[in-house]
Parts: sequence; structure tokens; C-alpha cells
Amino acid sequence: MIPIFVTISHVVKENYFAKGDSMDERFRQNLLFDFYGELLNNHQKAVFSAAIFDDMSYSELAEEFDCSRQAAFDLVRRIDKKLEDYESKLGLLERFTAARQRMDSLSLSVNEMQEIVKSSDMDQKTRNSLNKHLTDISNTSEEIFDKF
Repeated sequence: MIPIFVTISHVVKENYFAKGDSMDERFRQNLLFDFYGELLNNHQKAVFSAAIFDDMSYSELAEEFDCSRQAAFDLVRRIDKKLEDYESKLGLLERFTAARQRMDSLSLSVNEMQEIVKSSDMDQKTRNSLNKHLTDISNTSEEIFDKF
């Protein structure tokens, strides 16, 4: 996933982040589109993709999709609401985020265990065996998460 960055001139020109919008919300929109974008029709995908990924202003969207600036604004907001509704019903992003946090915690624990093993006074064969198992745990958990 690629975070979306908006230039300062664009923010000022279009007041894109008005009413509580933030970079976190833009990133959330990006993730919601990744999870639920295929549930949108082709027109909705094209408009939202242009707004989020291509960082087009409402004026640019209006020109590109042959509608008024207000119609472009309304459409983007309706699509955003639709994606949020999907999330409230299905919760894929919430589960993904929770799983990512657990994975990060697991990785930290594995790294800590590897440091403990490294500095322990156990014999080399046991140390190598434990490190191999810890590495296997880490790799397997990453593989599982990658398929998620």
C-alpha cells in the first residue's frame, strides 16, 4: 500500500482537509478502498481512485468526469460513506489492524527471545535450535499475515 500525500498548495487551493479531514483519514480512505473497492461500480471506482490515488481536486474531477464541482464533491462523499458502511458491517480493516498489531507484538517477543538466547550460557547446539525455532515462528507468522 502506498500512502497518499497531498501538496500544501493543493490543500490550500481546495481546502481538502476541512472539517476534521487529516492525513490519517486519507490513509484510512486508501485502506478502505483497498478492502472494499471491488464492491463499487466502475464509475465509483474511477472517481474515488482519481480523488484518492491521483489526488485530483473536485474541480479536476468535475472536468474529468463532465459534472459540476458540487456533483464531484457529493459523489466522493457518498462513496466514502459507502466504504465506511461496508467497514461498519464487515469490519475487515479493524480486524486487519488488530492482526497487524498482534503480529508486531509477536515479532517483538521473538526478537526479545532471540536476544535472551544469544546472551544465555546454554550450549551452542541448544542455542542454534532455539534460534531456528524462533526464526521459524517469525517467518510462519509473517507468511500467514501476508496471505491475510
